[in-house]
Amino acid sequence: MPFAPSAANRLTGAPLQRAVTGKRLVYVRESARVPGVFTHASRELRADGSMIYTCQAGRSANGPWRPCKSYGSMQTRREGARDVGVWSIKNDAVCAVHASFGEKSENCVTIHRQGAVLVAARAAGARTACIPGVITLE
Repeated sequence: MPFAPSAANRLTGAPLQRAVTGKRLVYVRESARVPGVFTHASRELRADGSMIYTCQAGRSANGPWRPCKSYGSMQTRREGARDVGVWSIKNDAVCAVHASFGEKSENCVTIHRQGAVLVAARAAGARTACIPGVITLE
């Protein structure tokens, strides 16, 4: 992470709600399963609490991108490049559940800002959620 997440730079309450609702939380990470492959993932956080997850893969952090063949950890792996689910804010963290993984898969991240840079930090859930690190909200 380019800066340390802290209580002082954490988005909370109404500012957090405004920052994420109706936005796509986007992140690029190197695959934990396949070194040298990068994943460009997004979670569209709709105002009604529904979520659309999309996954693209490429050989560079800048693409070019193609739809993922699968997503998830070795234990939760699912075929395809898209999933739906639900999201909410709990204890000032953005929490999401993928429909294909079930309720036990909830993962939560806190959002932190320093200048124009946003990062997500793991608050609860599976370590394999891959979100922690630099993110964008589009």
